[in-house]
Amino acid sequence: MRKLLLLVLLAAAGWLAGFLNYIHELPDVPPTKLRHTDAIVVLTGGPSRLSEAVALLAGGHGERLLISGVNARTNDPELIQSLGLNRRRDVDLFACCIDIGRQALDTVGNAQEIAEWAARHEYRSLRVVTADFHMKRSLLEIRRYTRDLVLVPHPVFSDYVRPATWWRHAPSARILFAEYNKLLVVWAKANLYDRIAGAPNA
Repeated sequence: MRKLLLLVLLAAAGWLAGFLNYIHELPDVPPTKLRHTDAIVVLTGGPSRLSEAVALLAGGHGERLLISGVNARTNDPELIQSLGLNRRRDVDLFACCIDIGRQALDTVGNAQEIAEWAARHEYRSLRVVTADFHMKRSLLEIRRYTRDLVLVPHPVFSDYVRPATWWRHAPSARILFAEYNKLLVVWAKANLYDRIAGAPNA
């Protein structure tokens, strides 16, 4: 029993140390120097992600944008309205340069959708737009399906997740705990399972 208790305590201490390191490594300021990439991808999950991605596209930071994980029941006019693309120029931008991915149901699906889209357009670099706390797992998943792509993270911040004061904000703690556990699973897939069974992009 003592050995079992010791193992449990060591595992808990390791988990906590890893979680605190995960929190420490989260970005706390928006990117300032924007490196140009061939294209932009955004993983759905919040309106601020979508508006930031569209602004990056309009600013010329990529030639095309993929919105991955759009609800299959959401049609283009509804999406245009939710993005606030009311001017003619914005609607034209949507028509020419924004692709909608409706197959992905989770981050794994996002990664597959992004990899297929990038290969189809022969892109070599992508700016990845998603929430700050979701970025590390997203990049790990995408890299499992894309061997040669350069991925440039572009974190988006929200008011409902507060990494700097997570211990005082129960909703933030729950989201960050869950995200860290998912990250551990993806890390195990990328570093253990893929080495045995072969990576999806092999």
